[in-house]
Amino acid sequence: MADISFDVALGLESTHALITGASGAIGSVIVKAFLSAGAHVSAFDIAKPQEPIAHKRLQLYQVDITDEDALENAVETARGKFGLITTCVLAAGVDLSYCQHHSLVDMPLQEWRRILNVNVDGTFLTSRAWLRDIRSYATPQDRNISAIIFGSEAGTFGVPDCAAYAASKSAIQYGLVRSLARDAVNIHSRCRINAVAPGPVATKQFEKECDSNLAMLWQEAQATVALK
Repeated sequence: MADISFDVALGLESTHALITGASGAIGSVIVKAFLSAGAHVSAFDIAKPQEPIAHKRLQLYQVDITDEDALENAVETARGKFGLITTCVLAAGVDLSYCQHHSLVDMPLQEWRRILNVNVDGTFLTSRAWLRDIRSYATPQDRNISAIIFGSEAGTFGVPDCAAYAASKSAIQYGLVRSLARDAVNIHSRCRINAVAPGPVATKQFEKECDSNLAMLWQEAQATVALK
């Protein structure tokens, strides 16, 4: 009988991943996951990490994803450090916990624009900078060319007290992802574009909110998940 091998590795060894929102509760876990998989990681965030990681395959960049020139320069610097960015994880954004919560009729236009600027414009600018780099420097042999955009279940179900957040997540996880996917394969035939849309995540911030509002854990998580 012939020997059969089955490779369950992710194939990320020595590749280069860009993680935005890398200092956040979710982003920091993503950074650790890619490092564990053997990738080089460029970590972008406007804020410095609360628990910095020292690793020879990790480079931190303090960058605002809504600043077009700064973002383009950071991507160029990152490529110079670790080579072509094959994987781009777009986790940066204004989190629902840090939005001003208003009924739509009371929401200030300034707050609406702030949330859409970061969550939609920032995601667009990052996607564009990454894909431009793929167009200029990728070869047909490059693998794991993919982008993963972080949406939210709020983009599907809506949020009664923060319509801007729901609208921004719907925009990127539907319209942007589907359009980008059709465009990206014309840039590189092996390119993949996907979105994930998590609901409440057991972060310290969510636990803090639940402690101050006992009904939140039930309303936001247990009542909507079959296994509670």
